[in-house]
Amino acid sequence: MQEQKSFDYRDYTVMIILIAINIIIYMYCTYAGEVVYNRGCMDAERVLLDGEYYRFFTSMFMHGGIDHIVSNMIFLAALGEMLERVIGHARFAILYILSGIGGGLFSIANVLLSGNHHTSVGASGAIFGLIGAMLILVVIHNGRYQDISVGRMIFAIVYMVYDGMRSEGIDNAAHVGGLIFGALIMAFMNVIEAFKGNR
Repeated sequence: MQEQKSFDYRDYTVMIILIAINIIIYMYCTYAGEVVYNRGCMDAERVLLDGEYYRFFTSMFMHGGIDHIVSNMIFLAALGEMLERVIGHARFAILYILSGIGGGLFSIANVLLSGNHHTSVGASGAIFGLIGAMLILVVIHNGRYQDISVGRMIFAIVYMVYDGMRSEGIDNAAHVGGLIFGALIMAFMNVIEAFKGNR
């Protein structure tokens, strides 16, 4: 039986900082208007033709509306509460950022393959990366971590990807990319940890 630990904000420093950054940037974008969104959104043409690679980073901290940021921050808080204390602050930050970048890469690849140019913003790629990491965490704990099973994780992932596919204005490629990157990064971290333990 796993011991339940009381909440200590110091265990979730990165999660709290990420939530604060997302909220502050959303408030600034709301105040400044479209010019900020245009400069920071994920735009395949601007990245590939103008070399504006910073958009991989800026786009994951921008949101298109209050519902968008609230839902993403709820997921970030819930997943961060389960992951950051387990894998550590630095690894959680790396996981979040690289998953967001992975989502951006898949978004650009989708534009190139489909020819359907669009712009996008949001932390969803990074959030899905945390979901992918959580799946790996459940798997390495023999199929169950806390009250979460592999079956529940797979059902949730399939439903969320399906919902993204049938919803308009959703960059589902970024979701899938973030999910894959998050799972791979978490698996890699655990391989490194196992290697260190066997030395």
